Amino acid sequence: MHSNKESPEIPIYGNKVIAVRHGVLDIHGVPRVPTWTELDTTAMPGSDKITLHTSVDWQVGETIVIAPSSYDNDEAEERSILSIDRTNPNKPIITLN
Repeated sequence: MHSNKESPEIPIYGNKVIAVRHGVLDIHGVPRVPTWTELDTTAMPGSDKITLHTSVDWQVGETIVIAPSSYDNDEAEERSILSIDRTNPNKPIITLN
């Protein structure tokens, strides 16, 4: 997908969409469990480490999105995982780019 959330929208669908009309969409990939979790401790904007509330099967090199705690979606951060400290497997510490 190319563009960003400010790009012109396609009527009905928006500007960032994968859609099928009158058909079947079959997507393959590695299922991630869980797909999302909460932070165990507050992360300040731009922080390079986060501690998660639960264990995850995420891998180094994958990209995650850290959602904002406000209603402003522009505060979300997209980051890549550089390393994962699983010393405490129930509360992994993820180092981000």
